Amino acid sequence: MRREIFVKLGDLLRDAAEDAGWQQAVAEAHIRNNWFTPENQWFALANWASALQPESIDAWLADATAPLAAKKVGLMLAGNIPLVGLHDILCVIAAGHTAVIKPSSDDAVLPKYLLERWTAACPELAGRWEITEQLKQIDAAIATGSNNSARYFDYYFRKMPHIIRKNRHSVALVRKDDGEEVLKALGEDAFRYYGLGCRNVTHCWLPEGFDPIALFHAWEPWADIIHHHRYANNYTYHRAILLMNLSVHLDNGFVLMQESEELYSPAGMLRYSFYKDEAEVQAKATASAEQLQCVVGNASWCNTKPGCSQLPGLRDYADGVNTLQFLSTI
Repeated sequence: MRREIFVKLGDLLRDAAEDAGWQQAVAEAHIRNNWFTPENQWFALANWASALQPESIDAWLADATAPLAAKKVGLMLAGNIPLVGLHDILCVIAAGHTAVIKPSSDDAVLPKYLLERWTAACPELAGRWEITEQLKQIDAAIATGSNNSARYFDYYFRKMPHIIRKNRHSVALVRKDDGEEVLKALGEDAFRYYGLGCRNVTHCWLPEGFDPIALFHAWEPWADIIHHHRYANNYTYHRAILLMNLSVHLDNGFVLMQESEELYSPAGMLRYSFYKDEAEVQAKATASAEQLQCVVGNASWCNTKPGCSQLPGLRDYADGVNTLQFLSTI
């Protein structure tokens, strides 16, 4: 039964674009949060449909063992990109528990609609999930937030098994022999969802002598991103700060680039630094492992291929913590 319900969800999502109900849900989600453009919502739904293939489901479910008893697992979901908390919901259901879900107000429409449609197709899911405003009477918790909110979550959920997720960022390694197609693929990693996800690249490690302008040329297909007013506001604000501070930077009209060792950059910006030896970059990635979600690149030590940071599969667990194994032990 467990396998079949996930196969059914994949089927539902593959047909979503032609379904009037899904179209209405996508439109409503965009009205409530205009970062969630229809294009990006359909992208997220299509990726989940792709992830929920029977062979992928089989490999993923191999990570799960039956718990001693079903528990109520509270989920404090993020809302920075569409359906960002869905993987936690799927893991709780796969592990045989009940998901008690507090969605972010920024992503409240699609998770609820997905669960309702899924339950209509698989009535055995009734009672396996609930949406609430407060996480009470739960046995375990998974909470996603900022570094500041993590301190609150750690205290609030201190008496129960929990996973607390903090801020994470993603970086990219560019090599001297990376061609135009690789650089173009990195545009997907940097600009999909306007750069708001923890899997979005915010820093590029460039080989010494590399001209950053090559990235601008490769990323030209993303130029229309500046027409989104909230993204444009971010870009304009950070551009003004750089200009007032007389900070050296590059500007192509839709993204600012600044040389810096800082791994994080806000929407509208991307930071970069140069390296002489790839081993030094690998050492930096290892030293910063607790800050990093994806290390994008073609080196064997990178965990994500260029263009794929926003295409996580079922076995790509946030922060490298196997959620299914955790849920099997509570």
